[in-house]
Amino acid sequence: MITVDFLHHPTPDEKSRILSIYHHQKWWPESITDPQRIDRIIRGSHCYVVARDGGEVIGFGRALSDGVGDAYLHDITVVESHRLRGIARRIVSMILARLEEDGITWVGLIGENGSPALYRKFGFAALEDAVPMFRFETPPA
Repeated sequence: MITVDFLHHPTPDEKSRILSIYHHQKWWPESITDPQRIDRIIRGSHCYVVARDGGEVIGFGRALSDGVGDAYLHDITVVESHRLRGIARRIVSMILARLEEDGITWVGLIGENGSPALYRKFGFAALEDAVPMFRFETPPA
């Protein structure tokens, strides 16, 4: 049975599984192995949601926010073997409900290729005249 819940205090096994999913998604290099990083991410998030199948983490997502005005959906993913079952939709729905409950109505995200259809179901649309930008390295002085 697939469950979707907020995560506050991950077990060592959950931290290990979450790390492996970040690696598999190529969001983090394999050299990042500190499980305490997962604790810091959860503490630094407005909320963190995990999906489990029989207790094993198979997906997650989080919201970043100041808790007052704006929020951003971040790190929404489900492992490939469990995709196309509505799990990501359940994760996003739970996060958005929590944000709405907390009075946060402006929610943004940057969707990866293939994900916009999911977010459109929740009313997200591209921002006209907006350009997502990233900084991956510190520029030389």
